[in-house]
Amino acid sequence: MNQGALVETLIQLSNFRQYTMAESLLAACSREQLEALLGVAERAFSRRLTYSLEKQLSRSKAVEGKHVLSELMKILNAWCAEGHRSAIRCVLMELRHAEVTALGRMPELDREVHSMLHEYGLPYELPSCQYI
Repeated sequence: MNQGALVETLIQLSNFRQYTMAESLLAACSREQLEALLGVAERAFSRRLTYSLEKQLSRSKAVEGKHVLSELMKILNAWCAEGHRSAIRCVLMELRHAEVTALGRMPELDREVHSMLHEYGLPYELPSCQYI
């Protein structure tokens, strides 16, 4: 997942005081992603979120990130259930086309969030009917 989308998601999580979800998203990030986030932490994040980021960075190894988009999907589903549609849209507008497409392929994604993806580049599938 690109840095802009990560930053926006973490800002929204901090605004909603959903630090447990923020920590699970940070845990899914690669070391490189965490280091990049640290560069903007002072300007963009609360002290509590910056502390969580630093703690996760000290624990992380130089391994590839886990499934960051899977964690994002869980967050978006929770926000949809809580009525935070504007936060969902703020994050979706930061995603790249490939990320929107990958998110749209996740079967566990909330149907309403899936419908929002079309506003951000997810193509509608054509029906598979043939004309005779």
